Amino acid sequence: MVNLTAPLRIGYVLFPAFEALDVFGPLDALNLLSLTHNLTLSLVAADMHPVSAGRAVINGVPGAILDSSPAFTQFVLPTHTFETAPALDAIIVPGGAGTRNIDGTQPVVDWLRGRFDDPELGYMMTVCTGASLLARTGKIAGRNATTNKAAFNWVKSVEHADEVNWIAKARWVVDGNVWTSSGVSAGTDMALGWIEHLYGRNESERVRILMEWIALNQTDDPFAAIYGLA
Repeated sequence: MVNLTAPLRIGYVLFPAFEALDVFGPLDALNLLSLTHNLTLSLVAADMHPVSAGRAVINGVPGAILDSSPAFTQFVLPTHTFETAPALDAIIVPGGAGTRNIDGTQPVVDWLRGRFDDPELGYMMTVCTGASLLARTGKIAGRNATTNKAAFNWVKSVEHADEVNWIAKARWVVDGNVWTSSGVSAGTDMALGWIEHLYGRNESERVRILMEWIALNQTDDPFAAIYGLA
């Protein structure tokens, strides 16, 4: 449990080709929350270079070959590296095409593994295929979790994923201090659920209405059936 009388220290992990809405959907809810509550934000990456969303563009060079628009991306500036990141109350891990770069994301997995048992960490949260990175740490063996339904079977194939109890029909899943959401927009629903968990229904509703967001609840998952998972 985090101390809500002190600044709530939130960290986002970034890597090339993260999914933009996985980051900016929940972050918009947290931006609004920060107007009335004391929060800090750390954007953590392997180094301090700008990190591309949607596509892997490294040192100005697009990584995709079979892509109609390989340079169409947005960049985010990290605030910390894995070596300099401060103590955090909550870590949020996005998904995206970059999660499929197993070698490229190994430093992310190693950092998450090292932070998972930090006594100051209150919550570890993933959006979309970010669950694959957390699964690869081996730290959520025996836990319930979910992920993007379009990538559900791929996520289940990564190292240590066979040790996780994957819930197919769920918008998001809570198992102790581990929160995992389904794909892309589901991360914002989870973030609103987390705000309710910490600050109450009135506060989560205030944020949701300011966003003009039509929220789905934890078991509202029409996409599992679309992909033949439920």
